[in-house]
Amino acid sequence: MWLEELKALYSGYIEKVSRLEMAKKPADGLLGFGKKISDDPCHEAFAEELEALLERFAQAGPSSEEVRRVLSFVYHAPAAYSEPASAYWMLNAVQGLTQELVKVLSREDASELLRQYEEDIPRSQRLPVQKKVGKALKAAAKK
Repeated sequence: MWLEELKALYSGYIEKVSRLEMAKKPADGLLGFGKKISDDPCHEAFAEELEALLERFAQAGPSSEEVRRVLSFVYHAPAAYSEPASAYWMLNAVQGLTQELVKVLSREDASELLRQYEEDIPRSQRLPVQKKVGKALKAAAKK
């Protein structure tokens, strides 16, 4: 149930951003003219909806395995949805919303998720939010 809702949220967001990219004019955003895709409210709405979904999920008292599946999807999303490019940064940024859920993971699930995370996102390419997530996963894997 939670994973399906999460996938629908991500798919809807990617669809909205794709439509924006297709409707974009070549000069949009240049020299302050036109509308930049990054300024569209769909990005903030996506982050807010994801935060609300993750809060509801956490309040439902999920098992470690359920948390691992949800987090695995969130962490792999930037690689799975590499297009449209204007959504990529938001897909990375929202990973920071998962840090409280990492604490629910069992040692085994945290270790598995950390292994996948390190494969998906090489250390040299990690953004600050991804470094924080990696650190939280390492801590959970050692508990």
